[in-house]
Amino acid sequence: MSERNGERPTVTAVVNPVSGGGAAKRQWPAVAEELSRLGVTEVTVVESQSSEHATQVGAESARTGALTVAVGGDGHVRDVAEGVMTVPGARLGIAAAGRGNDLTRHMGLPHDPAGIAASIAGGSTRSIDVFQVTRPDGGTSIAVGNVYAGLDSVATELINRLRWMGPIAYRVAPLLAAVRWKPVTATVTVDGERRSARAHMLVIANSGDYGHGLRMVPSASVEGGEMQIMLLHGDRSKYRLASLMKQAKTGSHVGRPEVDMLTANRTVELSFDRSVPVHADGDYLCEPPVTVTIVPAALPILVP
Repeated sequence: MSERNGERPTVTAVVNPVSGGGAAKRQWPAVAEELSRLGVTEVTVVESQSSEHATQVGAESARTGALTVAVGGDGHVRDVAEGVMTVPGARLGIAAAGRGNDLTRHMGLPHDPAGIAASIAGGSTRSIDVFQVTRPDGGTSIAVGNVYAGLDSVATELINRLRWMGPIAYRVAPLLAAVRWKPVTATVTVDGERRSARAHMLVIANSGDYGHGLRMVPSASVEGGEMQIMLLHGDRSKYRLASLMKQAKTGSHVGRPEVDMLTANRTVELSFDRSVPVHADGDYLCEPPVTVTIVPAALPILVP
């Protein structure tokens, strides 16, 4: 972030106290110390009490002209960003401190305190795409990384209950969830073109990275101006999914016959033949149906 009239920015750090098992609270003091060395001394710290509170604080901070920094994981970044985006041109800094940190990994953002502080104090701006997700009740939410539903969203529900296990939960939960999983009939309409299939999961990707380092949709880009969609159809045994998840570490799974890749330039509509949780950026969003619309270059992020 460039200086204005020789003055350093005022910063509001929105800290999620539960992100990364408390990592956000532990990390921010080190970032603040580095900011002080760079001349940024006007820093307000607010601990978020809920997703809604994080969005509210983000909006209030942006309205004052302060630089808002989301200190937490991918879901917390989404919550704070939703508030920041209510003020046109307001920018967001990210201090990654979650379990997965897949968005910052995808964007190549620093994870060390010195690098984070340098981005906040003197970085440039990179405007990324976001998704607007319309829920069945007509309400809307944003997603910054990915929207997904199926076996992986069921597994994420289990991951969130196994927080005490740390990163290993990302490997254990999918296997446990697969034991009881049965494929669904998914109906997906991509820019008006409708198709149905028996499926294990569907991912609508902006970053394409989630699950603590998995490259689920390697063709996705937060600056692509389009949505990349991965449909894992269910005509193969669910017990083959273990090998697929192993391949997802490098993105090579997209060449498998049970994986279909689609591209949307405007909207994706998704429904299932039974109730399955829809997740956005690692958190529960709603039950289907949902409509996902891309909003190109909508969120200015501070980068090195």
